[in-house]
Amino acid sequence: MSPALTRALALFDDCVAMSPAERSVLLAELAHQDPDTHRALLSLLASDDALQRAGEHDLLPRADFDALPGRSFAMTADGGDGPADARVGSRLGPWRIKRMLSSGGMGTVYEAWRDDGQYQQRVALKCIRTELTSPRLVEGFRRERETLAALDHPGIATLFDGGIEPDGQPWFAMRYVQGEQLDTWCDTRKAGLRQRVELLVQVCDALVYAHQRQVLHQDIKPSNLMVNDTGQVQVLDFGLTASLVAGESQPRLAASDGYTAPEALAGAMPAVTMDVWSLGMLAYRLLSGVLPRVSSPLLSTVLEREQGDGPPYMSNLAARGTATEAHLRGFDHAETLARALSGDLDAIVARSVALAPDARYSSVAALREDLLAWLHTRPVKARNGGVLYRSARLLARHRLVASLGALTLVVLASSLGVLFWQERRAARETASSLALSQVFEHMLGTATLSGLGDTPMSSRSLLQDTERQVRSLPLDEHPVVLARGLSMLARNYSVLGDYQQATRLAHEATVLQGEDALAQASAQATLAALLNLQGKSRDAQSAAREGLAAPGGVDDTATRLQLLTELARSHWDLGDPETARRTLDRALMLAERSALPIAQAELLILRGYWRTRLAQFADADADLQRAIALTLRVSPLVANEARHIRAQNLLLQERIKDGTRVASDLLADYRRRLGDSHPLVGRAWRVVANLQCSGGELDACAASIAQAERIVRLHYGETHPEFADVLRVRSLLGVFGQARADEGITLVRRAEALLTASYPERHETVSRIRTMLARRLIFQHDAASHRAALDEAIALMQSVHAAHTEGHLPLQPLHRITLAQALTRRGGEGDQARAQQLLEQNEHALRAYPPAYSMTFYNRYLLARAAYVEGDTTRADTLLAGMVAPMRLHLDSTNNRFILRDVLMLRARIALDGGDKMAANELLTLAVAHMESTFGPDHVGTVRTRNALKAMGETGTFALLN
Repeated sequence: MSPALTRALALFDDCVAMSPAERSVLLAELAHQDPDTHRALLSLLASDDALQRAGEHDLLPRADFDALPGRSFAMTADGGDGPADARVGSRLGPWRIKRMLSSGGMGTVYEAWRDDGQYQQRVALKCIRTELTSPRLVEGFRRERETLAALDHPGIATLFDGGIEPDGQPWFAMRYVQGEQLDTWCDTRKAGLRQRVELLVQVCDALVYAHQRQVLHQDIKPSNLMVNDTGQVQVLDFGLTASLVAGESQPRLAASDGYTAPEALAGAMPAVTMDVWSLGMLAYRLLSGVLPRVSSPLLSTVLEREQGDGPPYMSNLAARGTATEAHLRGFDHAETLARALSGDLDAIVARSVALAPDARYSSVAALREDLLAWLHTRPVKARNGGVLYRSARLLARHRLVASLGALTLVVLASSLGVLFWQERRAARETASSLALSQVFEHMLGTATLSGLGDTPMSSRSLLQDTERQVRSLPLDEHPVVLARGLSMLARNYSVLGDYQQATRLAHEATVLQGEDALAQASAQATLAALLNLQGKSRDAQSAAREGLAAPGGVDDTATRLQLLTELARSHWDLGDPETARRTLDRALMLAERSALPIAQAELLILRGYWRTRLAQFADADADLQRAIALTLRVSPLVANEARHIRAQNLLLQERIKDGTRVASDLLADYRRRLGDSHPLVGRAWRVVANLQCSGGELDACAASIAQAERIVRLHYGETHPEFADVLRVRSLLGVFGQARADEGITLVRRAEALLTASYPERHETVSRIRTMLARRLIFQHDAASHRAALDEAIALMQSVHAAHTEGHLPLQPLHRITLAQALTRRGGEGDQARAQQLLEQNEHALRAYPPAYSMTFYNRYLLARAAYVEGDTTRADTLLAGMVAPMRLHLDSTNNRFILRDVLMLRARIALDGGDKMAANELLTLAVAHMESTFGPDHVGTVRTRNALKAMGETGTFALLN
């Protein structure tokens, strides 16, 4: 054995127990310090994934070493020393810690022995991982301890003792399980189907007991199920348990890819049917050796997850499996295993993993009864069989028709060679798919799905490590499988904002798909989405059309919906909103015909967003509320996406109270489902902060945007478009006097640089940030650079106007107002006339907005000010006089509070110019009182207004603000 391999083996046990993030750090350091050991360790890990998860010993390459070390108890077996650990050798309560057994998830488990002289006993002692302590982890750990204390069953690792470490963290001691992981135990002993089903019944027994005590496990998978030396199954790891008592539990997104029910991944409340799903997937693994292809929801779209049919029958997967899997179960060929699984076992497992929870077994006890019925050759309820089926079961019990099986052995000899080749190829592809899925679960699953810690979303280094793992798999003969992996990586890179790398991977995936029409269409859908994100709309349109034109058409509804959606997006971005709407409506009709409520909701959300951009606010709200109604129960996270767009729709209309209510509910629900550090929680904080600033709650806004910034920095850093939005909202504090104005300009410039580096000029976020920058430039008070600032502001707004014209989108009132103000202040030839034209155009456009909309008042104020500058004081005062009373009724908006001040001051100026100094003084006094009551006496706006009143008293005149 080489020295590098010796060192790799020494690191292996620690490495497999690490979280993906920890492993990524270790491997990166090792690659730099000891490349040979790094390569050997990667080989060990790849083989471990294959051997421990897929079981495809004959198809995946072995690492160059003598023998893989086994693992037991989800830990090391006796004989191997664990890594150095500060707790090893110490004592907790009466227990002396001998060695570390494993470290993963939220805890570290040690072998410990009683050390108080009373009696000898070995236990597994679990502590919180020292590097991952957080309130949520402590909560989960305490819940596991309390759960185990309430459970006393031979199939559940018993709690013996518990206490508090010197640093205040809880620990507990439980039964030490000397044994092997359930699937490994079965494969090592070549257990037959009957013995495997009997073990499944044992798991059911333990879960029925737990459910009777209102405890839902929520993390049933092979690594949490051990078989001890007597053949008794032990259920471990109750760290993700939930209470089945109404109102006592919250949904979680911590999950094991493939074993977690789809509604749990969508954020549904805990239910017994979630454990039933996990048991069904466990049956796939134990009985067929193959898990159906299941993608992590964070590596795919909702449309991909929402298939009309559930996972394929277990027997179908087994038929495409390997001879090895059949041999491990006591069968000579994959076909004979498949025949043994078909019928009753297929029906039992299919019912367990039905997509609709209501279509599954209503309890684990009901599933257990059907498994026992199969063991005793009785009819199973999952078959819903009639008289003939029940009669056949009766005959089978009495072995009266066994001779009929001989009829199935007649096969044409000439076809055996072809059949063997086809079987072998299908088996290899199945094994390769399994290996690929396990790489993604192993490398990204914990980091992307954990809801217990503060782990960031997949980092770039983690994705790079995953890509290396994927490319190291033996996929030369299966380019479609490699393409699938590259497509998933592409989606993850797009989440990080690395669209170039994402697009490169997506392009490579499309080339690899070959003649597989459905795979090619799916790859084109991913590529079209990435191209749309980058504003490469014509390329996206071509990709979507190519996918839709696949030979024989696209039969897969989800893929067709994705392609139609991306085609619609490309039409929208190319300035053809009518064709975009028609295309989107086609997709919506398809989703409705296919009875896919989640897909309908996602399409309604997109249409609602577009209608918001078109200032069709009522229609947008109707779409969004319909989307919420469709998904509130079946997919709360999609419903929350509709809430998010709805809150923005209300913000655009300055319906501050309504928007704040929707956004606050959104934030509360996200935090309840996802914890306090998820990116979606950060996004919700930004919406809340924006509404708070717009409503004048500036201290609350500052606190909210601080929360948002913390989360964005954690997951994305400072170069992602998400961080640009943090800067945008934070800059609002400067607009409304909570921070210095020059700081606001710096923030907005930085945000614009980030957004223009990621998005095309026509992107909505670019137009929004350029409008904000233009307004800062207009009102900056540096006289030396005033003209240059105005020229820049005008150029920015001209680019915004051009983008909307090219996109056939209506300008927002603020777009015209900002350009008009810049032109008015510059005062060049033709500037005043152009400004007047823009404001007059706005009067018509503002009819689509609510009466209380601040820009309605502001536009009228600017028309009055223009009339005043032109010397038409009568028209100016007439316009202003009708504004004061209605504005006093709508001071929820911070903008309206400032505009009312400006209206009062302009009326005071008109009165002063007309010789009525007393009226002017009264109006200025009203303006000061208004500012003091709404913003406080020390606000910069209040101080400036008070200075105007003071100047009036001292000099007999004053200057208008801004």
